[in-house]
Amino acid sequence: MHLVLGQLVDSSYLDRIFEEINVKLQQTGLVSVGDLTVQYDLPGEFLQKELVLRLGTIVNGQLDPIDTRIVFTEAFTAQHKARIRGFLSGATKPTKVSTLISRYGLSERLFFNTLDELMASGQLQGSVAGGRHDKTSSFVPSIYTRAKNDWIDSFYKHNNYLEYATLSRLGVADAIGFVRKRYESEQLTYLDTCAISGLILEQIEAAAEDQLTGSFWIDVSTVCPSYFSDGDVHKVMDVVLPKSTQLSDTKIFCDTVLIKNVLVQMATKRFDDVINTKADEALQLGLVLLGNRTTTSKKMSGSKPTKGTDSKKDRKDERRMKATGGKSGGGTQGRETKTKSTKKKYLRGGGDDSDDDGEASARSGKDETGLTFLNVREIEEVLKQDENFEDCPEELVSAIAAYIEGPLTAAFREKAMSKYLSTCGSHDTLRKTHGEVQDKINGLVTNVHLFAKGTEFFDLEMRTQLQKHLLKTLCSDVVNLVVGYVAQENNLTTGDQPQTTLNSDARVKLLAKFPNSVKDILGKLNTALNGNSIDDFLTALDSAIGPNVCDMVIKKADKKKEK
Repeated sequence: MHLVLGQLVDSSYLDRIFEEINVKLQQTGLVSVGDLTVQYDLPGEFLQKELVLRLGTIVNGQLDPIDTRIVFTEAFTAQHKARIRGFLSGATKPTKVSTLISRYGLSERLFFNTLDELMASGQLQGSVAGGRHDKTSSFVPSIYTRAKNDWIDSFYKHNNYLEYATLSRLGVADAIGFVRKRYESEQLTYLDTCAISGLILEQIEAAAEDQLTGSFWIDVSTVCPSYFSDGDVHKVMDVVLPKSTQLSDTKIFCDTVLIKNVLVQMATKRFDDVINTKADEALQLGLVLLGNRTTTSKKMSGSKPTKGTDSKKDRKDERRMKATGGKSGGGTQGRETKTKSTKKKYLRGGGDDSDDDGEASARSGKDETGLTFLNVREIEEVLKQDENFEDCPEELVSAIAAYIEGPLTAAFREKAMSKYLSTCGSHDTLRKTHGEVQDKINGLVTNVHLFAKGTEFFDLEMRTQLQKHLLKTLCSDVVNLVVGYVAQENNLTTGDQPQTTLNSDARVKLLAKFPNSVKDILGKLNTALNGNSIDDFLTALDSAIGPNVCDMVIKKADKKKEK
């Protein structure tokens, strides 16, 4: 007797139940404990236990080795095995398992075990792809696999390449892995869309070298197979270029175009005269000096002053500002003067520069020095006039122009600075020129005052001779300093003769080259040397060192020293 769910169930009743179950099993070939639980209103575990006890006696069947809640007969298993063998023996292409099960009413539970037995015994030749799940699995017959591999081998043998897309259409899931494994002994190059043999690489290399023999450039995509993508062409170039001696002296433009370096050099050399001309123009306009001063001021503003010299420089600047801030200042006549820190004639379109302005200048091909060369569009127009670029596509000319724009601009700036330094000295010297000349003139003028005061103790004839001698010596040195400084400011040279030893004729020749705004003033100063009066000379000197010419400050005569 068994107590089940509060009810007493004896063994005879269970035997009668399992006799009924056996009849149903022989009819259908398969029963499930779950169905029996619903039908007889008994717990599944209890029925499972009693079923196992009666297998081979009352119930003629066997348990499913995967799911023990399923019982089927040997006839049912044999029937399924025969049907599966018959269906798959005639398959010549991959067949989905879900299609077989739904169309022919096969048991999903028995299908994979039966299929494994048939393939293990050699009754079926093939394999299962996609795992052991009816919705994704497929049976691939061996005859299909052999035919597919034979076709792939034949295609590769005749064409020396394999496209991944074609292999995918043939049912190869991992195309690259399949090719690597099957052609392990072959030296293949794996591109983005296909795998190619070394023979194709040699053909591309030979074709490219042949076309470059009579031309300056070649589009490599034109000598590559039509099935190549842009990415394939790039990878082929990466492989071929290092190996070829003829193609190594080239550059890549527009992704797939090879250009001989000699063509790039010719394009750059075409601008030599333009660089020289524009450098002369920049020198005449003072752009080089402006750039030099702009760079210096930015460096000085961004640097930290030395701790020991801070206070001294501040006090010196304060005294200088008091002396030149618009009050009664230097010169023999005590006139008002103002010192300009930077010559306004060089500040074309000046103003404070911000970081955004600097970035905008960099994007437009300008730098902080203000020295600008041709932009890419202008360079492109010049190249189009060259017969060597007549057959080049427009996008290729544009790419070359963009490539050489940077080197050309750098060469132009270097040429302009070289010309400037050759006429005006180095940058560090230029920063000191104004102050040094001013100090020298102050020293000489002080001596002139002292010596002129001393001549007053002689008679008229002797005083006149001494003042003439003073004009020919110290005063001439002052004039040479003034003329030499103005010449340097206007990018003029004194020839082979040093500035400090100029004679009257040399000064007259040099003055003729000066701008009209300063020519007359300095001419009067030079003429004063031929006179007899020191006062006339000092009056002319006041005009020459004024803000419109030299922009210098001359100290007043020291009465104590004169005494």
